[in-house]
Amino acid sequence: MLKKLELSGFKSIRQMQLELKPINVLIGANGAGKSNLIEIFHLLKSLQNNCLQLHIGKAGGANCLLHYGASVTKEIMACLSINTNKALIKYRLHLTATVGDTLIFAGESLLGLLDDKPIEQSLGSGHKETLLNSSEYQNNLMAKVVSNEIENYHIFHFHDTSDTARLRANCDIDNHYTLMSDGGNLAAILYKLREFKRPYYDRIVKTIRLIAPFFKDFVLKPEINPNYIQLRWQDRNSDYEFRAHQLSDGTLRTMVLITLLLQPETDLPVLIVLDEPEIGLHPYAIHIIASLIQSVSAQTQIILATQSCTFLDYFEPEQVIVVGQEQGLSSFKRLDSASLSEWLEEYTLSELWEKNVTGGHPSR
Repeated sequence: MLKKLELSGFKSIRQMQLELKPINVLIGANGAGKSNLIEIFHLLKSLQNNCLQLHIGKAGGANCLLHYGASVTKEIMACLSINTNKALIKYRLHLTATVGDTLIFAGESLLGLLDDKPIEQSLGSGHKETLLNSSEYQNNLMAKVVSNEIENYHIFHFHDTSDTARLRANCDIDNHYTLMSDGGNLAAILYKLREFKRPYYDRIVKTIRLIAPFFKDFVLKPEINPNYIQLRWQDRNSDYEFRAHQLSDGTLRTMVLITLLLQPETDLPVLIVLDEPEIGLHPYAIHIIASLIQSVSAQTQIILATQSCTFLDYFEPEQVIVVGQEQGLSSFKRLDSASLSEWLEEYTLSELWEKNVTGGHPSR
């Protein structure tokens, strides 16, 4: 589990030390910095895939990633504290700006604590891509742990439910190992579960019916080209087969969220990062999704960003991180029940957020 994330020099985050729990709900005003925290996980994923330079280029160059650009900030520092069953491992990286508006490693290192004895390993400096996966460190246990950990961080955005969205299109029937970041292989995932892990599939269908009572079942079968499959479904009143484009945006997002959260434990990512999962959802659907998040947090770690006050009321104060911004600097403050105890006797957490008792509203 990711125990702590330290970050500096990254976009609006000049300095941050954030202790993480099984559930971490980020709430804050537009532009406060929630998306920037999520963005660091995209950077880490690109880094782990040896695509850091591509990521920097797509982001617009180093100046777009450094806090107020290279003239103000010279480097990005990130440190991940990863708690395994046997040890605490820290992975630290320093990315420094270069003349070509890119970033290279000014330092990359691993620090382990095994039986209370520190073990430190420097991976060097001056390289453009991580050395975690290099042949030089292929037998380094700490490097393997960190690489596997980041590989199993998955970021999900289910915003695009347009007519051309991958979620509504055909997908490769064999692309069923991991749910895609936009849910584009939902049909293949459901097909695999129905064929090989039926109890999980049945649970997903039953849960969807709680939110969409008209829903009967999915119709999952290969297309004329057997390498592809499309999301089809039936309602309770007919045997007619509907396609994904005949589902409302909210219902489709609900289906992919439920599938994500009710997967077998062996298929779950180590860390699920969700960006505004409440978009387009009915309040009762939000209730169901929040309940599933609470349940699945026993098997995986969750970080989610939300704008929904309703969502807040399904979580404990200690699970909520208020993201604020003042003078261009993002701040991250975890709530605690003790300091809000008197308020919570009369108000819900969402009401305290709306009244700005928790902080996090825009400041002038």
